[in-house]
Amino acid sequence: MKLFILFSFLVFIFLGIPFCSAAHWITGIVNDALDGTGADDHTIFLWRADNSADNLSDIIGANGNSGTSNWYMINCQLLNDKCKVGDIMTLQVVDNGDTYITKAINVTVTTSGFTLASNLTLNSPPNISSILVDDALNTPANEIDLIAASTREVKCEAVVEELDGDSLQGVSSEFFNNIDSGYGYLDDNNSHYTNSTCFLNSSYGNENETLAICNFSVWYYADSQTWNCTINAEDNLSVAKNASNTSFINTLLSVGLVDSIDLGDATPDTVSNESLLNVTNYGNVEINLSLSGYAVNIADGFAMNCTAGNISIDYLKYNLTDSILGILNLAQFEATYENLTANPVIKEFNLNYRKNEDYNEAANETYWRIYAPVGVAKDCQGHIVFGATQSAVT
Repeated sequence: MKLFILFSFLVFIFLGIPFCSAAHWITGIVNDALDGTGADDHTIFLWRADNSADNLSDIIGANGNSGTSNWYMINCQLLNDKCKVGDIMTLQVVDNGDTYITKAINVTVTTSGFTLASNLTLNSPPNISSILVDDALNTPANEIDLIAASTREVKCEAVVEELDGDSLQGVSSEFFNNIDSGYGYLDDNNSHYTNSTCFLNSSYGNENETLAICNFSVWYYADSQTWNCTINAEDNLSVAKNASNTSFINTLLSVGLVDSIDLGDATPDTVSNESLLNVTNYGNVEINLSLSGYAVNIADGFAMNCTAGNISIDYLKYNLTDSILGILNLAQFEATYENLTANPVIKEFNLNYRKNEDYNEAANETYWRIYAPVGVAKDCQGHIVFGATQSAVT
């Protein structure tokens, strides 16, 4: 029984032209990437190892000099400094826009009409999948609740698959407002955060998988919008690939005040001096104020409970826009300040949220006085209740 063996190969015919004046072809194979991406139609460059500025290129496959899938042919005699026997040439597939390249290899020019280079393989960029972005609260999913006057930890994680078995050189991530910011923007606590050193768990999954965990400390005044988390991974060839997912940062309403306000001394049938109470927006939207008060129990109708007697709720008054200095009588007091009420009343304040990185400008003053009627005496205490409501103008 006869055994017939068929070999498939590329044939080159040189017509006896001396090497010094004829073509000398550097040729070889570029294998497809392990993720299935074909090498054909990618560009391969050739240059002398010590002079990359003098280079030639070819298209791999049927549209190039070889006319054959996965093969390339480059005539190194077309270099400005023509190749000679013994010259060391470098070959590499470069990025044509899809991030697929190869390692660089060297080949020594031989005395025959062509030189066969070692096989190259198109590198598979890291593949990023299963990307999730959320805070530590599992419900509701894909919603982030910020913390007043503090930061919330937001975690963006993904599975990174590296088919070539190369180690990941780095995984970075950016978390940004989809409307006012974008990938590559400068960091800003309102709209953009960067993590350049994401944690890599190489024990996750199979031998080619890594779990990337990218954490962000997001400030309370981050914009209430849809946010995008984009993860970028690089392997040994610095080939990067990114993927993204979104989450929504919810509205945060919060006001910050001092623990107490001292309205000073007032003798019976007089109006106290003006006291200043600073209000800070510790949320992420513009706010108005909800105001009410009580002496001992909510909605008890009193502003102050005194050692002797009580002060009615409408004798504690405020001005949210103007400071009025000097001594006032009761009529002047009632004409220039508004009554506090037992039940909450929403007042226009339009206090914007913080936009400055270096200091908190989201604060404004309010002004308070109290009238002490005849019959009250000694120490008086009460409660002013502040709340925040979203302003119609944001």
